[in-house]
Amino acid sequence: MSPQSKLTTTTEAIRRFVHDGDTVYLGGFIQGEPYAAVHEIIRQRKKNLTISKVAGTDHIDLMIGAGCIKRLITSYLWNPVPKSAHAFRRAMEKGIPQSLELEEYPLLVMSLAYLAGSMGLPFVATKTMLGTGFVRHYSFLGEKKFKVIESPFDGEKVCLIPGLHHDVGIVQAQRADEWGNTQAWGILGSTKHGINSCKKIIVCAEEIVPSDTIRKDPNRTIIPGFRVNAVVEEPWGCYPSYMQGYYDRDFRFFPDYERQTRNVDSFQRYLEKWVYGVGNRQEYMEKIGRNRMEKLKAGERASTPVNYGDFTAFPELEYFSG
Repeated sequence: MSPQSKLTTTTEAIRRFVHDGDTVYLGGFIQGEPYAAVHEIIRQRKKNLTISKVAGTDHIDLMIGAGCIKRLITSYLWNPVPKSAHAFRRAMEKGIPQSLELEEYPLLVMSLAYLAGSMGLPFVATKTMLGTGFVRHYSFLGEKKFKVIESPFDGEKVCLIPGLHHDVGIVQAQRADEWGNTQAWGILGSTKHGINSCKKIIVCAEEIVPSDTIRKDPNRTIIPGFRVNAVVEEPWGCYPSYMQGYYDRDFRFFPDYERQTRNVDSFQRYLEKWVYGVGNRQEYMEKIGRNRMEKLKAGERASTPVNYGDFTAFPELEYFSG
């Protein structure tokens, strides 16, 4: 009996699986940032979310300015021009549109926390935090964030990093099948471990492919289908971020965003035009323009095929049964 297809729309996936007050993991690291899903979270006016993101850029800034985020767990948040993320600064400095609680991690340590969460471990041990102020700096996670102990093996000091766990995770990947088996390549950062530390998973994919395509290259699979709750075919879903093999990063976007969000009024106009004013990602990309999309499309540069081998004959079975 075949498993039931999990294909749905971004609108329905966010409605069903992202709820006010949830702790939400967002995948991506430079590439693969789930902008389409973030826009839908804003359109549905989700509130009081705790967002966990190893490196935050403008999509997190948008959610803050729209009033979706109460707490943020990250290593940094900026506009990669580089410029300030203005909504983030307004929330931290002035409490506009609401106060924001921030829990900071170094990049490596946050990745280790995702690793522990994905493996169901209570913690992982590292030395990378020793000698830094991070071990004495806590926000809403309190003393459950880190703990320094003496190793039971040699007495050396180590820092224990508890696992991070999430109610729901959202990832934009290159491809998936209709049951959620998801493949990605290029710069992945900690996405594989972050998304697998989530109770519920929403996969947004550039394209939905047959399961045979997934099985032909199994090492690219970062999420097994049985972990996934919803699958969405969402081309250009991480624009203006890039997707390896599909389209490039739109560097023109980021200075435009910075200029248009410097104050509350201009930020609201930006939301009305680019988020509330479009119904879905297709409408959004039509507004960006076909000419711009054509310029950003990736050219062809295929990897070299490998032979996984066909081992189906089992010639030795007759010997063992004799």
